[in-house]
Amino acid sequence: MDFFHQYTWADLSWVGLGLFLSGMQKGGFPIGAVTVPMLILVWPQQAQAARSVVGFMLPMLFVMDIFALLFYRRDIEWDRVKFLLPATVAGVALATVLFVSDETALIAVSDRVLKICIGILGILFVVYFAIKKFILQQLDQTLRPGWPTGSIFGFAAGVTSTMAHASGPVTQMYLLPQHLPKKRFVGTGCIYYFILNFMKLVSFSFLGRINSENLKLGAGMFPVIPFGVAMGWWLTKKTQQHHYNLLIFSILFITSCMLIVKGCTTTP
Repeated sequence: MDFFHQYTWADLSWVGLGLFLSGMQKGGFPIGAVTVPMLILVWPQQAQAARSVVGFMLPMLFVMDIFALLFYRRDIEWDRVKFLLPATVAGVALATVLFVSDETALIAVSDRVLKICIGILGILFVVYFAIKKFILQQLDQTLRPGWPTGSIFGFAAGVTSTMAHASGPVTQMYLLPQHLPKKRFVGTGCIYYFILNFMKLVSFSFLGRINSENLKLGAGMFPVIPFGVAMGWWLTKKTQQHHYNLLIFSILFITSCMLIVKGCTTTP
């Protein structure tokens, strides 16, 4: 326990809150989008806050995926996931080679431009569906997944997730038009993120992006994870489908705005 003496109670409280919100997100209740930006703002080692938070969160997200699959293992639609996976592998590999490794990175850039682009796409997506629903009244048309669409979104998710755990808007843009019931929506996302985060764990471990201090901190905060996932599952179960869809679109819009603001205010 001496390890935790280097952190204040405020530090541990913020980390615990972030993990709890991310757990709720993994449990199906879309409230964890603020976790990474929030932790970056309050992280004890501010000099390397963004890099450290991304490395810290990855093992935690993977553990959350495991707990989430315990709740949603019967709600997976593999036909939706299979179109994403080949391009996701390519996206993770490309982002790892180009951006992630300090020693071998071919392009030394921040993720600020990427965040802005993803944020703009997310906002345009919400506006598009709002127009269809409230003006054109054509939201009853369900879009079927396929290799072209799956490849585009899978590649984008692989890149954005590897760089900044910021693939939420991308996967939502892929799954939302398919009009899945809320449990199927969450379950399908759970298995996809489980596979995606496993890929990232392999590459991050190989490149030394996961350090022992962050693992110790995560181990100390572990009890928060199952509680957060269970709370997210319970709230998702109690939320009506219409309200759940509205919440998803609202969180997507807010998250997209946050990505734009963070991208614009980050020093290159």
